[in-house]
Amino acid sequence: MFEFYGWIVLRYHTHDTNEFLQDQAYNRFINYLKDIDTEELSNIRRRNGQDSWTISGLHNHFSNYVLEIYNWVSGNLPGSYGLLYTHDDEDDEDNNKFVVWKLARGKLTRETDSFLSPYIPVVEDEYDPDRND
Repeated sequence: MFEFYGWIVLRYHTHDTNEFLQDQAYNRFINYLKDIDTEELSNIRRRNGQDSWTISGLHNHFSNYVLEIYNWVSGNLPGSYGLLYTHDDEDDEDNNKFVVWKLARGKLTRETDSFLSPYIPVVEDEYDPDRND
């Protein structure tokens, strides 16, 4: 199972004060998203002069498009910031932990999760074939 939960505050620049430039950036993101989020697992909002985007989902197997969205935002809207939590139980190295992706100032970095990892036993119990429930 590949699960993911993420959010981004969308900003054209770290000094986000030009409404026209923000509108252009927002529209570029909307157009990009139409092509890549074909399952429509995300949600975009404009409130109080801020643009934000959220996504969450559960797939049977790893899917790279979620991370591709974060990479696109880091390169095209460098004032944006947000987090993406992923867990992939088929990953050879990271199957027992969440991976956190931090987006800030045009950079996407991989971080260590200290809240929900290790997945077993923090989130769920170890498999027990004798358990009868």
